[in-house]
Amino acid sequence: MKLGYLAIPLILVLGGCATGSTPEAKKANARKETAGALQDIYKDHPTAKSAVSSSLGYLVCTGSDSYLFAASTGGGVCTFSSAGKIEYYRFASLGAGLGIGFKKVAFLYTFHDAAAMQRFLTEGWDAGARAEATARHEEDGGQVAANTSYDVGGVKVFQSAIWGAAAQATVQGYKFWPTDFTQDVTEYN
Repeated sequence: MKLGYLAIPLILVLGGCATGSTPEAKKANARKETAGALQDIYKDHPTAKSAVSSSLGYLVCTGSDSYLFAASTGGGVCTFSSAGKIEYYRFASLGAGLGIGFKKVAFLYTFHDAAAMQRFLTEGWDAGARAEATARHEEDGGQVAANTSYDVGGVKVFQSAIWGAAAQATVQGYKFWPTDFTQDVTEYN
């Protein structure tokens, strides 16, 4: 029964990203959403632009995370750019720890090592501990957020809170999978 309660927010979160009635419309919306997310990341992280330009490929994602006591869930849409080609991904996250709140997030992975990029393409996993407090409103210039960046194993990661409020200390895992939006979980949105 608990798993069913966790699945409902995940489906709602995924339904909020890359909407459209056709795969092409969903791709256009994914490009638009991730382009906006990338601009937000550039504002929050001055080194992100040079990390993109020096990378072998980069993944830009936008979506949301929700935290309710001992569990966290989230999901969204990503574009992966490498050698002038764009591929589309979905992501889902699940975590355990303490937290409460909801936030829209944007994150960027820049790959500077071919083996690390290949690992992402074949396995599509990222896991890590997160501890932060976030409060940000889209129209409000001010924010209190733990916008993070780190470099691990040839991958530079930048994350920005777009809007929402949350406080959490979780171990969070992210799963990424390619999509062409033809058999998408939100096919009829």
